[in-house]
Amino acid sequence: MSAARRTEKKTWKDLVEDVIAGLPREFTLAAVLAYKERLAREYPNNRFLEAKIRQTLQILRDQGRIAFLGKGRYRRLDGAPAVSLLLDLAPAARFASPSQIARVVIETWAELNLYCLSCSSDRLRSNVPGTPLVDFTCPACDHEYQLKSKNGRFDGTVTGAAYWPVIQAIHAGRLPDYVLAEYDRRRGLVEWVWAVPGRCIDSKRVTARTALRAGARRAGWRGCTINLEGLPQVDIVVPKPEDRMVARQAWQRVLRTAR
Repeated sequence: MSAARRTEKKTWKDLVEDVIAGLPREFTLAAVLAYKERLAREYPNNRFLEAKIRQTLQILRDQGRIAFLGKGRYRRLDGAPAVSLLLDLAPAARFASPSQIARVVIETWAELNLYCLSCSSDRLRSNVPGTPLVDFTCPACDHEYQLKSKNGRFDGTVTGAAYWPVIQAIHAGRLPDYVLAEYDRRRGLVEWVWAVPGRCIDSKRVTARTALRAGARRAGWRGCTINLEGLPQVDIVVPKPEDRMVARQAWQRVLRTAR
C-alpha cells in the first residue's frame, strides 16, 4: 500500500487519545471538550461532537486507558488496552433504518476496539464507505479485514459482497480476513467476536445470490453467501475479551495450518 494511504485522517479514538496525551495526568471532561473545535475540523459532518467525545471517553475507560474519578474528572492510565463490550447508539441517532443503525453502531465499536491480528498495532482504520470487500485496514502493516455482524447468532454462513469481485479476490489470493461480531442490540453489548483467515475460503464456499430485480436501486447486482462452517477461527470476544497476545499467537497458529 502507498504511504499516502497510511496518512489518512485519524480515527475518533486516535484524536481523543492525542488530546488526552497533551493534558495533565488527571484531567476533566471540560478540558477535553475544549478541543471540540479542533476535532470538528477533522470530522466536519459530525453533528454530535460532545456525545462522540463522551462516548469515546467511556470506551477508553472500559479499555483501561483512563479511569473515571467522578464529577467529570479522569486519570490517564498506562495499562495495555482492552476490548470494551459496550455498544453506543448515539453515533446512529440520525438514522431511522434498523439496518443503518446497526451498521453505524457496529462499525463505530469496531473502529474503537478491534486490533490487528497480524502485527502489534492496537487499532484498525475504517475504509472509505463503499470500498469493495474491505472494511478495515491496519495502519501499520496494511492488513485488510471485512467485518460482518449480526444481532443474534450466525448460522455458519455470512452474506458477502458482490459475487464476482469475491471470486476474483479468491483466485488472486487477496480476499481479506473476516471478522464476525455477534451482538445483542437490546442489551447494547457485543457478545461474541472471532476471525477467519480469508485464505481459507475457496470458491466452492461462495454461492451467488439472486440478482436484484429491475427497478431496484442497484438492479442486476448479485451478492453472495459464504459458507464458513468448519473453517479455523480465532476468538476475540468469548464472551469476555481475549488477551491480545493470546489471540495473536492463536492467529499465527491458524495461518500456519492454512498454508
